[in-house]
Amino acid sequence: MATKETSNMWREIHEQPEAVRNCIEKNRDVMKSIAEQVKQRDIKTVVFAARGSSDHACLVARYVFEIYCGMVASIACPSVVTQYSNTMDYSNVLLIGVSQSGGAADVYEVMKKCHEEGGVCVSITNVRDSLMTKTGSFYMNNECGPELSITAAKSYLTQTAMLIGIAAYISGNDELMDLLTRLPDIVAHSMELESQVESILPIYRNVEHLMIYGRGYLAALGMETELKIQETSYLDARCYASSDYRHGPIATAQRFVPCIFFIADKETNKGVIELHQRLKEEKKIYSTIVTNDKEIAAMGDTSVLISGDCDGLAAVFPCAVFSQMFACLCSMSRGYNPDNPDGVSKNTVTI
Repeated sequence: MATKETSNMWREIHEQPEAVRNCIEKNRDVMKSIAEQVKQRDIKTVVFAARGSSDHACLVARYVFEIYCGMVASIACPSVVTQYSNTMDYSNVLLIGVSQSGGAADVYEVMKKCHEEGGVCVSITNVRDSLMTKTGSFYMNNECGPELSITAAKSYLTQTAMLIGIAAYISGNDELMDLLTRLPDIVAHSMELESQVESILPIYRNVEHLMIYGRGYLAALGMETELKIQETSYLDARCYASSDYRHGPIATAQRFVPCIFFIADKETNKGVIELHQRLKEEKKIYSTIVTNDKEIAAMGDTSVLISGDCDGLAAVFPCAVFSQMFACLCSMSRGYNPDNPDGVSKNTVTI
């Protein structure tokens, strides 16, 4: 049976402070060059192409580019290029393809189309000389070393950090620039969450269903949490933005399905707190709250308290570490191996 001492995923979770530091420093010049191209051409649209955890990094980036860069951001549907009409016009967009392995054939086809049409095309992978590096104008490597666990950890955080870096240089925003400098230390400090994560595990060890809620940045992060828990612990985990959940899915809420709430963004906390209170009152749910505020933490049956200076976008990183630790430890507590999920491949290819 897997243990913390033998798990690649657990080891790679703890490699992330240095991995994030490396990916930022070694790609800084490329980030600047991308930003120069975007500004010279007055590009106002960014399109992301990715799958799995890489797609979830792009979900966070979509908020960042729209909030800080004022760019219209979207997630590509690769089947439009590979299966349907292939009439998309990428001639004046910034297109960023993201994949740990770099072998995503459908993402490559989208990138290739953009590059051939004259758009600014960027690939982000952890494998040099992979398929996705064969097209585009710019290449960024995760610089996090081989990721041996099939369940991605350090590739997700480094991808997210690099996408924020590109936005920081496009926008020139001081807040983003400061966050880019702080990220390695934020991730390092997040390693201290281990004991808190262990303390909340008992209730989740034997359940079959789990709900996850957040909003904005933390709803995007929640999608990654959902995936990590699904593939490591074989739990039916479902994530909803608190704003969307009330438009129908709330009818499915059940008392005996535990819930994780990410509440660490002063811009969106109110709506998530209101949903938590409603589900407590109407359904008597069991909740774990991940937050940066002690008063909010007290609302849950259990809680995990991240650093108080991590709010909004900055909170994505400790919340991601929480999610990874929770998924890994929950998997092991249920007798599974988080490194090798059934039916999951590190190099899943779709066309």
